[in-house]
Amino acid sequence: FVLMGHKCDLVAERAVSAEEAGHLATNLGMAFVETSARSNFSVELAFQTLAGTIQQALGQGILAPHQGCDGIRLIPK
Repeated sequence: FVLMGHKCDLVAERAVSAEEAGHLATNLGMAFVETSARSNFSVELAFQTLAGTIQQALGQGILAPHQGCDGIRLIPK
């Protein structure tokens, strides 16, 4: 899992601080990324973090790809 804060460019409307969200993510054992689609801030990083986390879980055997279904699929390089 990755905790993503969105619309980080709207500072005046922030409901949770980045520090608070970061602490929550750490306590839950997940990554935290703040993003803004408007300014394209960390959008790619969010996807890379999620993909990397999935790849790591697959490599450790935490997740298992399923053949012939719409689940997780490994695409050889």
